[in-house]
Amino acid sequence: MPKADDFGPSNNHVAREIARLIVTGVWHEGSTLPREIELASQFDVSRTSIRESLSILKAKGLIAARQKAGTHVRERVNWNMLDAELLEWTWALRPIEDFAQQLLQVRRIVEPEACALCAERGSDADLARIERAYREMDAAGMDSRAYSEPDLRFHRGILTATGNDFLVAFGATVEAALRMSFELSTLNPGAPRKSLPYHRAILDEIWARNPDGARRAMHRLMELTERNIVTALSRRKAEHIAVMMASK
Repeated sequence: MPKADDFGPSNNHVAREIARLIVTGVWHEGSTLPREIELASQFDVSRTSIRESLSILKAKGLIAARQKAGTHVRERVNWNMLDAELLEWTWALRPIEDFAQQLLQVRRIVEPEACALCAERGSDADLARIERAYREMDAAGMDSRAYSEPDLRFHRGILTATGNDFLVAFGATVEAALRMSFELSTLNPGAPRKSLPYHRAILDEIWARNPDGARRAMHRLMELTERNIVTALSRRKAEHIAVMMASK
């Protein structure tokens, strides 16, 4: 008898669960995964669903199949960490301090240069879209949830305006970093709103077609973002310690 998952989209759920075991090291790099029939039993799905889930993970670089040796976990250097789903899964499973710092380091390398390219190459239509996103951020007031979506469009708009396909693909990484920042902002009320003048400065430099000024303005925003993340993580750690002490 066919299983229920043969008639519904459960493959991403199974892929996520297998990825969880890989990312957390239960199935470590180089280890061989159980056979399809064993995985199907473990996750209570059909072998068809398992095969499709493994195909998803192969495309993300987490696993590979060896002839007569089964499917093994690839070394972390082969994982496609710019993949939006893999970023989301990793964020949920790895220590947030480590993940936050690594994402911020990459943003500090990429976004200032993207901002300079945007000022140099972006069309007026590109810049108008970025400005619309900024105005929606301004209109959101202190509502962090309403602020978050136009903030994402602001940053992705800059990447798109560069005209560089590789930078556009980096948008998933920026989105993951921003969503993590929004989640942490609950520990640092008002932090997103405080970044608005920094976004305004970026927008002004882009409209002025000043690549160097745009680069510097984005660097300043990254510095503010780092301070906000450090503050939020410190508060998170303090709250965790307080809960642990109260439970004793």
